[in-house]
Amino acid sequence: MTKNRAGRGHAAARRSDQSCFAVGKIKEKEGAFMDHLTGFTCQGETPEEIPLAFVRSVGKNFYDAHTDRNTMAAIARQKMLLHKDCLCKVPFCVTVEAEALGAKVTILDDKIGPRFSGYKFTRLEQLQQLTGMDLGSGRISEVLHGVEILKNTGQTVVLNVEGPFTILGMLIDQMNIYKGFGKYGALIQQVLKVIEDSIVEYMAAGIEKGAKIISYADPSGGLDIIGPRLYAQLSGNTTCSILKRIENQLDGVIVHLCGRTSSSLIKAGLCTVKPVEVGYGLTYGEMLCRLLPENKIKFLGQNCLKSTPVYMQNPVVWQLELT
Repeated sequence: MTKNRAGRGHAAARRSDQSCFAVGKIKEKEGAFMDHLTGFTCQGETPEEIPLAFVRSVGKNFYDAHTDRNTMAAIARQKMLLHKDCLCKVPFCVTVEAEALGAKVTILDDKIGPRFSGYKFTRLEQLQQLTGMDLGSGRISEVLHGVEILKNTGQTVVLNVEGPFTILGMLIDQMNIYKGFGKYGALIQQVLKVIEDSIVEYMAAGIEKGAKIISYADPSGGLDIIGPRLYAQLSGNTTCSILKRIENQLDGVIVHLCGRTSSSLIKAGLCTVKPVEVGYGLTYGEMLCRLLPENKIKFLGQNCLKSTPVYMQNPVVWQLELT
């Protein structure tokens, strides 16, 4: 969700002979690292755009890039090569899960991609009608098959997953949630449980199809946006439940939390963060790929997966542990 905070290191930096799991005490003189322990500064986000040349090279259009598994996989590979990355990331928008739950999404044939165009519900009472996602049809099914195609061609695949409050905000105007929580709190929590179940099922299906990294973000549900009370009762609590439920399926798989999302969990006391010293001279993506087969870290945060092509200046990743 952000530009790389870690910055660009020199490509010729010396490589460490130590294990990538040399977990050590970070010295006080390395004070720049310590900022990550208490917060994360998002540098802003830009819409995911697909270059026209990519679409033309596979003989398809922008619409197909978001709706067809083969086009999606082909473009993910091209984006990886363009950015000199080592990870293929799908999907290319943040509307897939919400659409699968009934949100209105418009997909135009242009480089900007799918756009949220309308809520499924207009009144809180209607939320009781919400049922889970159907992972076997629609765009969400194409995404999962796209993951499988990429995995079968030897790629390391990232499945981008949106969090519960962000999804809920595309099903109903969030002002209704804020204003109606006192009266409809139980119903809102019931609906978030439906969304939680769907997210866990989606993550599990992505892992089964071959995703090695789950990129998880819930920007609309941040502590600084909805406040401590609603965060503790709704967004943060639901995210923790999702992570705990998927944890036992993370065999050689890492869930990477958006820095804004992990920072909220840390500030709320729902998880702790631990610096893990890693090797020099690698991009952030290369380091993630090194960590995967070790199967020692389940959750990472305090960074942005948009920085995976960037060489790490500070050789540290940030391991999260749920409380």
